Amino acid sequence: MDTLPKSGYMRPAQVINHFQISESTLWNWVKKGKFPSPDKLGDGVSRFDVSAIRQWLADRKGTTSTRN
Repeated sequence: MDTLPKSGYMRPAQVINHFQISESTLWNWVKKGKFPSPDKLGDGVSRFDVSAIRQWLADRKGTTSTRN
């Protein structure tokens, strides 16, 4: 079952909860290029683009995502 939003942005806490990972794991993945970097929307405001997360998931499966 696909529980990611169809589009928009997710807060880091939402990404952590969705993937059941720790905060340090999320930021380590980002730092190492293993997960899409968040977009800076303002001072102290970072959000992850859902379309980038969907593409990351598709790439991990070895397929190209055609859904938004």
